Amino acid sequence: MTSALPTIVSFWHGPMSWLERLSIASFHRAGHRVEVYAFDPIAGLPPEAVACNAADVLPRETLVFYKGKGTPGVFSDYFRMMALRQGRGVYADLDVYCVRPIEGPPDYLMAYERPGSINGAVLHIPSDAPLLDDLLSIFTDPDRPLLEPHLPIFRRLEVAARRLLGQTVAPEDMQYGATGPMALTHYMVRRGLADQVRPSSVLYPIAYEGIPALMQAGSSVDDAIGPDTLAIHLWRSQLTRRGRADLPLPEPGSALWTLCQREGIALG
Repeated sequence: MTSALPTIVSFWHGPMSWLERLSIASFHRAGHRVEVYAFDPIAGLPPEAVACNAADVLPRETLVFYKGKGTPGVFSDYFRMMALRQGRGVYADLDVYCVRPIEGPPDYLMAYERPGSINGAVLHIPSDAPLLDDLLSIFTDPDRPLLEPHLPIFRRLEVAARRLLGQTVAPEDMQYGATGPMALTHYMVRRGLADQVRPSSVLYPIAYEGIPALMQAGSSVDDAIGPDTLAIHLWRSQLTRRGRADLPLPEPGSALWTLCQREGIALG
């Protein structure tokens, strides 16, 4: 393992599937130390990962689920910003497959998932960046503006109307993605940092809509990998319909089956 490479940091809640093990194995193979933070012991955590206490980053009582019963994706947005504020490393979701080592890293590491939308599945921001103040304030500022500036106009008006009626609209009750790509895109532009964003070929060479096909026999990721590709976001939500259970196995001969074979991940 190369000590010069940054640590990869991630949050996880619940048991692990083959997809998370694939992600960890790929970063480990590239030479990265992989730290997985959780509030409870993780069933299926592979030995290539270092188990860490999520309470060292945020208290357990801050753990929330999308609209009370969905994924902890909104909490993971909060967690990754706080982990970056603490300078713990490069944050990467555990549905990201590492193609090449992430060197440096550069002060700002992020890419467009599609034109006009910045994703933070792989993310690095300097620990003292004002951008982190912007992103963390969504979770910590009790006096947020009535019109949330990072939301689409109709969602902005909806949240404002609910607040005028006396309702508390927490981040986990807003539109899915409001604390992720929407916020990151808005505040990167507002801070004049758009020139720091990498093209989709670096981290999102396969579009969101193309992910399910990677489970089918005959598919491949090889043609999508370019000379600048560092990783591939495999969007777990496209494999589980935003659920966290019942992740199916990829078909033999499929792209994801092949990646599991390459990284030594047992299926079944």
